[in-house]
Amino acid sequence: MILEQTKKPLFLSHILIIINVAVFLIMMFFDSSLSTLTLIRFGAKINYRIADLELYRLITPMFLHANLLHLGFNSYALHLFGRDTEMIFGRTRFLIIYFGAGITGTVGSFLLNDNISVGASGAIFGLIGANLYLFTLNKDVYRRIFGNDIFVLLGINVAYGFVNPMIDNTAHLAGLLGGFLAAWSVGYRYQVNYTWKNWGARLALVLTVAASLTFGLPAYKTSAEYFYKKGYFSAVDGQIATALETLKTGEQLFPEDDRFPSLIAEIEKLIQELNLNSN
Repeated sequence: MILEQTKKPLFLSHILIIINVAVFLIMMFFDSSLSTLTLIRFGAKINYRIADLELYRLITPMFLHANLLHLGFNSYALHLFGRDTEMIFGRTRFLIIYFGAGITGTVGSFLLNDNISVGASGAIFGLIGANLYLFTLNKDVYRRIFGNDIFVLLGINVAYGFVNPMIDNTAHLAGLLGGFLAAWSVGYRYQVNYTWKNWGARLALVLTVAASLTFGLPAYKTSAEYFYKKGYFSAVDGQIATALETLKTGEQLFPEDDRFPSLIAEIEKLIQELNLNSN
């Protein structure tokens, strides 16, 4: 999908790729294995930290990637969809769509997926959502310029996401919706964007994110998963006192959950062994 005419080249999508590569190299410098703990320290989406109001994690996962293949695939997709979307919408609107979709994707993942996740996929699906918005404006013109490639790629990615358990489908689909609403709210380059439809799309996007966080944050913070994940990863990170305190609170609140006494016993046994070795 390449537009032949434009006043000047726009490279924000390529700048984003460069930033992603730079962040990846920095992470590799500190930990060539790119362990889960390293991803968390650099800002991965991990629900208990978001529930603790580390809200920057709604954005930082967009710049992190789990391995070279993950980075390469997303870089190619960002190049493929980013340049044309940037040309059509302009720089500012492109950034609003990209980050609006990325944040929406992370929020969707926070609500429906408790796994740790990283990657620009939610934001990239948002660029696909922006293309779907253009398609709804004039289907015939869109097909003459771009063909049906967007639908083929969307179908392949969604299908692959459902057969691969490592893929965060909720982030993809939420990002797709966020990108569509963001594109609708800002309109394409030079399009009048203060109609009631544009304002309705803005309101829908903002209310969706705000309501999700307003109800989702306290709901997760009172769940068994919050206490278990916080206790587990605090222990992995060497914060033993925090881990035990959190796990014991979880054990009191959720006495039927066998994971708490099991992990507490494991940590206390490890502490005893370390004390014996130090003596």
